Amino acid sequence: MASYDGLVSTVLWAIFVIQVIEFSHSNASTNVSTNVSCIGAEREALLKFKHALTDPSRRLSSWTGEECCKWEGVECNKKTGHVLKLDLHNPCIEEIYTNIFAPSDKCMLGGNIVPSLTELKYLKYLDLSVNNFSTQKIPTFFASLHKLEYLNLSHASFNGDIPKQLSNLSKLQYLDLSSNLDMGYLTSNDFDWVSKLSSLKYLHMSSVNLSEVKDWFGCINMLPSLQSLGLSCCGLQDISSSLQANFTSLRFLSIGTNNLSSIPPWIYNFSKLEHIDLSNQYKKLQFFYGIQGPFPTAIIENNQRLVFLDVSWNLLRGDFPKNLSSLCKLQSVQLNANFLNGNISDILGDSLGCVQSKWKIFDVFGNNISGDMPNQFGDFKELEYLDLSYNLIFGSIPANLVELASLRTFDLGNNKVSGTIPESVGQLSNLKQLLLGSNFLYGVVSEIHFENLKSLTWLDISSNQLILNMSSTWVPPFQVRMIDLSDCKVGPKFPKWLQTQGNVTELRMSNASISDDIPDWLCDIFSNIEVLDISSNMLRGQVPQDIGDKMPQILELTLKGNNLTGGIPNSLCKLNWLDEISLSKNQLSGKLPRCLGAFRAMTNLFFGDNKLNGQIPKSLCHLRPLYVLSLHRNGFTGEIPNCLSNMPTMIVLDLSNNEFTGRLPPFGPQSPYLLVINLEKNRFVGGIPPQYCQLEYLQFLSLAQNYISGPIPNCFDGILSMINADSPVINFYMDGVDVVVNTKGTSQIYGTTLEYFHSIDLSANMLDGQIPEEFTKLTKLENLNLSQNNLSGYIPSNIGDLKNLESLDLSRNKLSGTIPPGISSMDFLSHLNLSFNRLSGSIPSGNHLRTLDDESVYCGNDRLCGAPLLNTCPGDEPPGSDGRGGDNSGGDKLSEGDLDIRNWFYAGLGPGFTVGFLGFCSVLHFKGSWRVSYFQAMDKAIEKFSTTTMITMPWFKRTFPRREKELV
Repeated sequence: MASYDGLVSTVLWAIFVIQVIEFSHSNASTNVSTNVSCIGAEREALLKFKHALTDPSRRLSSWTGEECCKWEGVECNKKTGHVLKLDLHNPCIEEIYTNIFAPSDKCMLGGNIVPSLTELKYLKYLDLSVNNFSTQKIPTFFASLHKLEYLNLSHASFNGDIPKQLSNLSKLQYLDLSSNLDMGYLTSNDFDWVSKLSSLKYLHMSSVNLSEVKDWFGCINMLPSLQSLGLSCCGLQDISSSLQANFTSLRFLSIGTNNLSSIPPWIYNFSKLEHIDLSNQYKKLQFFYGIQGPFPTAIIENNQRLVFLDVSWNLLRGDFPKNLSSLCKLQSVQLNANFLNGNISDILGDSLGCVQSKWKIFDVFGNNISGDMPNQFGDFKELEYLDLSYNLIFGSIPANLVELASLRTFDLGNNKVSGTIPESVGQLSNLKQLLLGSNFLYGVVSEIHFENLKSLTWLDISSNQLILNMSSTWVPPFQVRMIDLSDCKVGPKFPKWLQTQGNVTELRMSNASISDDIPDWLCDIFSNIEVLDISSNMLRGQVPQDIGDKMPQILELTLKGNNLTGGIPNSLCKLNWLDEISLSKNQLSGKLPRCLGAFRAMTNLFFGDNKLNGQIPKSLCHLRPLYVLSLHRNGFTGEIPNCLSNMPTMIVLDLSNNEFTGRLPPFGPQSPYLLVINLEKNRFVGGIPPQYCQLEYLQFLSLAQNYISGPIPNCFDGILSMINADSPVINFYMDGVDVVVNTKGTSQIYGTTLEYFHSIDLSANMLDGQIPEEFTKLTKLENLNLSQNNLSGYIPSNIGDLKNLESLDLSRNKLSGTIPPGISSMDFLSHLNLSFNRLSGSIPSGNHLRTLDDESVYCGNDRLCGAPLLNTCPGDEPPGSDGRGGDNSGGDKLSEGDLDIRNWFYAGLGPGFTVGFLGFCSVLHFKGSWRVSYFQAMDKAIEKFSTTTMITMPWFKRTFPRREKELV
């Protein structure tokens, strides 16, 4: 956005210069070349003013001697000698406007402003902008400078209420009180004083708190000569949509980042408007300060003089107006980060309606704009900044882009553009940023694509299907600072042309098919690098042992997913400002360096999936900014330092798959922002600390496969983030976080999607007692696994309240009672396991539960009955199955006492039959005559059965067809 910043600075400077010229002309008639000296009283007043100031850069060193009209920043009327102009604005202003939120103080004046300035009774022009007067309010005695026409106190760090006495400055034409929230905080609860400045042409008060002003628009409407209005970031409230503006000469308007719900209709009718800025400067708070509703086409239709339009980072929806290029004076269009629709070709329209298009900036990043990549851009000869990224644009890159000789930024990333990169791109000699990542581009990229890109500093062609084919002797014409070749085929060797790039601060080549040793020259060439990502390749060797000495500026180091061996270099600890380090998924061994606690800015530390061992050094507790600590799948032993439970910024903790022992750390209020705790597959003992219930943001908890015992705390409803949609959340992008989740009967890896996943896994421990009723309040839960414990009692009757649950595993416990009917109403439940418990009664029926028809869900519960089991529940037998022709004596169910009698009856049948049978066989054995008669009778019966009855039994034919043929 360098071009955008440059344009804004140009506009601001243009306005400033215009005002200065106007005031210079207003004084020209009095500036007759004479030798009139400075007025003594005014000279003394200036010296008193100087002595109260602090001047570290000695800007006022010329303020000596008798002739004050020749002092730095002072201008006098050369006819009368009176001081007319006092310009003490910061001379480093250009540097400050490029870094307005961290301005240099080397040129700033400070100290106190004393009332001696009131002696300058003819003063027309006063500029104290971009200095540091943070110890005081705006002096009320400024109101006595009645001839003042120009007053600029912007970014001068004044504090407190703006004095209402400024209303006495009736001749004031230019007033700038714009504030910088990092250096000063101005407020005004009553805006009536502004309405009395009837001569005002320029009013800028950006970042001044006006949230308590009730009729801000009515006060401004009393300024008929107003040409420039800047009230962005002021907390302005909505006004009636029926109000009309009287200041119809307005040319410059900036009222973005306020509490306005929509674009006010009174803006539509300013036919002289040249600059409209409705952008939201608080980009991360877009949903709080963004203007909503459809984009009003009247702004475009009624403002043919429009030069600058910025509605970026709002919540505007609907179709954007067509034929935007009909505005012949338009130079900058900023529509980025909204929800606007439209076809890109229709939006551009036909630029031939203008003699020559003056477009310099066109930015529609982050919308829903679609359509084929158009050829019209070739008509915008002066275009410098073109950003179409993060839209739905398809087609191929047009070859006529070569006609955009002034183009400096071309960003087409994250669209659906396909085809090859045209070789003509290599002729854009002024191009600084070429960003084509995350599309469907394919083919070979060769040296000709960069032939004349001598100005290139940013190159991103990542996440495509491109093959880089450069000769080993190629020397690029550019010196880039940022390179992203991720997911391109760059290898198998490290490209040699990288050795010519000594200015690189960011290098990303993850998944680039490189199978090579880390080259020796890497640390030497990229000594100024800040981001190094060469992950997911097949790199061999060790992490350079001197990396901390040779890459002292590095902020992000990502080498995960390679075949690196050896230990973690101690020199890493010299990288004081290292923000993220990822060495996961390698073959690293040894212990963690104890000096790791020396990092001042470490936020993300990934060492998982290696062969590291030993104990966690307590020095890690010194990493107070730490967000993520991931040490999973290693061989760490010993107890976890208790101090890790006192990490106030910790969000993700993954220590799973190690050999940690001891009790679980009592994570709680001292680590209030924990979202993820994964301690599974270790050797922890003891109970679950009740402090876990106080982690109100927790979304993922796994303590599975340990030796944890005791009951589950009955306070889990204190985890507010799992309760309902209004629960507190922390928006944390899980980049680089990979957690194995036991859900739906399998193990699945969750990465960035973990941000939206809610899970509790306490399986494979020795927990006892009942399932707490409080679990049923965690309505955002998607996975609950309590299997393989010693839990007893009933399944909570209202477990059906967990409407979002997708996987529920309560298997291999000692649960008893019936299955709650509410389970059948859990519409998202796709995996259920209740096996091997002591459940009884009928399985609930329901439309959704019928899809879970696998017997294994319920097996091991001998007293369960009903589908999908073969056990038929009492009272559900088919008619006649009880030997009474279906008559159940009125259908009454057996009482509990009757069931006991029947059970005793059935229990006696077996022993009784055995005793009777043995008695009958004894008689046959001792009585020969009985034995002969019995077998003769049986022979006759079998013969009769074989020749008649068996052939006429249809069920026998159906069930045993092969046996029937043999018998016949």
